[in-house]
Amino acid sequence: MSNVRADLAEMVDVALWEWLSPHAARARVILVGANLDLVDVGVALTEDNTQLVQSWIEDGWLRHPTAEELSAWNANKEKEFTSLVVPPFVLVKIDPISV
Repeated sequence: MSNVRADLAEMVDVALWEWLSPHAARARVILVGANLDLVDVGVALTEDNTQLVQSWIEDGWLRHPTAEELSAWNANKEKEFTSLVVPPFVLVKIDPISV
């Protein structure tokens, strides 16, 4: 598992909302708060670190998009997000005021 972090780091990329919206419709997009690193979250999911992931969810740093966010992003399909695919999820980095 020592290469997981390096492999995931290479997979971080920019994605348009247009590409992400079908995944959001299936509740597969997870928003990652500004204080977390996408690769750290990806490693935790890959290694099934339930306790750490649950603590991030409880702290509000991992969550699904709100209806308001989805509406705003659907109106701007060219909005770009830094993202990482960790099947079956797509992790998407957000700032607190990214709507």
